[in-house]
Amino acid sequence: MALAVAVAAALAARQPASALVWGLGCGLGHVLVRSGFGFASGYRRLIQRRDPHPVFAQLLLAALLVIAMALVLTAEPLTGLQPKLLATPLSLPFLAGAFLFGIGMERARACGCGTLAAASRGGGGVLAALIGLIVGAFLGTLHAPQLAALPLPRLPSPVGLELFGLLGALTLQLAFIVLIAVLLTRWSGQVPWRSPSRRLYGGAIAVALLATGLLLVTAEPWKVLWGLALSGAHAAQALGWDPGSSLFWGSPRGQALLAGPDAWLFNESVLVDLGLLYGAVATALAEGRFRWRGERSEPLPDLARRGFGGLLMGYGGVLASGCNVNAFLGGVMSFSLHGWIWLAVALAGFAASLRLRPAPGPAAPSD
Repeated sequence: MALAVAVAAALAARQPASALVWGLGCGLGHVLVRSGFGFASGYRRLIQRRDPHPVFAQLLLAALLVIAMALVLTAEPLTGLQPKLLATPLSLPFLAGAFLFGIGMERARACGCGTLAAASRGGGGVLAALIGLIVGAFLGTLHAPQLAALPLPRLPSPVGLELFGLLGALTLQLAFIVLIAVLLTRWSGQVPWRSPSRRLYGGAIAVALLATGLLLVTAEPWKVLWGLALSGAHAAQALGWDPGSSLFWGSPRGQALLAGPDAWLFNESVLVDLGLLYGAVATALAEGRFRWRGERSEPLPDLARRGFGGLLMGYGGVLASGCNVNAFLGGVMSFSLHGWIWLAVALAGFAASLRLRPAPGPAAPSD
């Protein structure tokens, strides 16, 4: 805690908002570890055990973020805060990216934020998945602009705000979330209020509060992959890669993002990722649960599988404009249909990977 406060003070001396972003990231890492809230583990339990309770918690998080966004938009005339709303076009690269992300999420046994939180357990598997995520996200930034320029079919994502206004869009999103919960209840025979893991709901509420804090500070939904992609680009540049060879990184915006260490450290997405990573590891250290070698040794094929899963997640996530956090939750809280489509396609990829060959090892509590 003392080190986290010291870092926040150092950041505040340069940019006060950066200290808030760092602190919120630390809080996210702490909550994910303590509550066991996650995405990939919930999908695995839903498909393999017909246990919908982790997904119920995810739906609760989505509903809270939708309400938070509606309140921020309502208060815009008073606060002057104009949040960035996401509306990713529906295209073949988007769908392929979401499917690849789903496969990678199952192979790596964690999603984007889950991989950062899983660093609290240590071990080579988590490190392999994290390296794969960074490399995959960086490679995605090299190819995404080229794919976007291809003459492929592309449809604008329907946005509820434009079609029904704020009240109508809010009502529609919440009604759809309730409908999914009802369908899961009938399919599984289990109801949300009898969950054996109530801490998941507490985790969902805490994550919603912290993500809303990020929305208020950064004026955009929480994102994970962009910080990893930027970290990969800085690392590649340090190793001799020429940013001018890339369509995106060679642009004025890309060059500004690679201008120096400050351009990396004070990037909001990077700070959130660093804070989440630190908060997760610090929480495990405080509880005496952190092990450098992990909970068990993993053979080389398992490490390669998790690293490849991270690579698919990073690459596919950039093509699909995000992961569970930015593409799914960010899309849903922006009242855009692409968030739900991303989730459906990613779940299809996850289920296909499970059917093909389930990844070995115990399920991660916060993956």
